Amino acid sequence: MDSAEIQKYVIWGVAGLFGFALYSEVAYKRQGSAPRTFTEGQDVDVAITLVTTDAKALACSHAEEINGRHCEYASRTDRWSKPPAPGRTAAADTLAPYKTTDDILLLIPALFGEPALRERLAIDPPNFNAEHIRFVANCKLHVEGKLNEVDVRWTTNGQWQTQNSAWYGPVTGCWLSDG
Repeated sequence: MDSAEIQKYVIWGVAGLFGFALYSEVAYKRQGSAPRTFTEGQDVDVAITLVTTDAKALACSHAEEINGRHCEYASRTDRWSKPPAPGRTAAADTLAPYKTTDDILLLIPALFGEPALRERLAIDPPNFNAEHIRFVANCKLHVEGKLNEVDVRWTTNGQWQTQNSAWYGPVTGCWLSDG
């Protein structure tokens, strides 16, 4: 075989591999999964990504009370000043922002009051001067409703960011797994 024939086979081989790669990319392309949606009144499993400092660092701002619940701040500068709903603690009424492992924004009251999370805080206190391992809280969320727009901040003195579409409600039955 001379070099011209070898070159021809190499070109055909490369072209064949390119064609197979292109066909694989087009023919086997999977549709991306649709984003999860929730319905008011629904109980749904959620996996929330956390570090223990989230117990102190996260906050939201929204001027309205919703189903007896509210953000820590009524505006970006003013804390909520109304007393808690009768029979509930301030923590049970105060929403805080969290993200699920599939990047859905949730507003949850008293997440770190759940037994599994209280235990986690006992072994890994939310000290801002220490490094913390990320973990996942797997909980049942009772969807009470949705805010179309809310301001959130992810660190104690962080910048406020306007977020769209935040579902809110309490969680129960949390158990922890590695993040």
